Amino acid sequence: MPTVIQLKRSSTENDVPTTSDLSLGELAVNTYHGRVYTEKNDGSASIVEVGSNPSTLTINGAYSFPTSDGSSGHVLKTDGSGTLTFQAESGGGGGGATLSIFKYTITSNTTVITGNDDDNQSLSYTVGSEQVFLNGVKLVDAGTDYTATNANTITLAQNAISGDVLEVVAVSAADLVAGFFTATSFSTTSANQVLSSNAVTNKAIKYIINATHASAGTHAAEVLLINDGSNAFFVQYGDVFSNASLFSLSADINSGNMRLLVTPANTNTTIDTFQIRHS
Repeated sequence: MPTVIQLKRSSTENDVPTTSDLSLGELAVNTYHGRVYTEKNDGSASIVEVGSNPSTLTINGAYSFPTSDGSSGHVLKTDGSGTLTFQAESGGGGGGATLSIFKYTITSNTTVITGNDDDNQSLSYTVGSEQVFLNGVKLVDAGTDYTATNANTITLAQNAISGDVLEVVAVSAADLVAGFFTATSFSTTSANQVLSSNAVTNKAIKYIINATHASAGTHAAEVLLINDGSNAFFVQYGDVFSNASLFSLSADINSGNMRLLVTPANTNTTIDTFQIRHS
């Protein structure tokens, strides 16, 4: 009979040999998991795992993968020091677009795709911002291949049949810039009232200004305001008004703040601003 050669082995769950158990280059197997180990020495002896069913995975000694899955929609994120973790996806800067993929494995002929997908995610998308793929082929919308009937249903022009895979890629847009909003009511027409005041460290600010008055109408304009630490400079442009101008502007530096000043043309005028600040 042939000789049976057996490696050192353990059938205990999560049992891992130590350097005292193995000689350099010797193999051992954990039969519970089907994992193989050996001893290496790169100046100091250590146990490493080899094979296709590792408990941990380290690539080229540079980074290590998590040992368990994340939640639905999570992405891998590095800490810059070789450790990867699953975390919720987030946009950068002042905002960004969120990408969601819904995958449906078709079990019976149907034209209506809705409800929870294979990962138990409920279909949700913005009409016009979706893409639909059937078995990897991009479909044409507007009724040619499918119709995006509402924010949670896709209706196909022809049946998807059992075994087909349909994917909906949904893009949800978010604000692309971080802005600051103010709303101020001016009861008098006094000159040079403070509309906005920001530290001079904000070297440039872009304003969208909208003034409203109960009987005098609406006046909108854009403004670019900058400073050199001692003086403020601005340009006003794009003025649009329904009847007549509702305000005039000026600017100054006061107590370390760059100020945009307003003189309303009428009492009881409300002026909103949206600001994009650059330090």
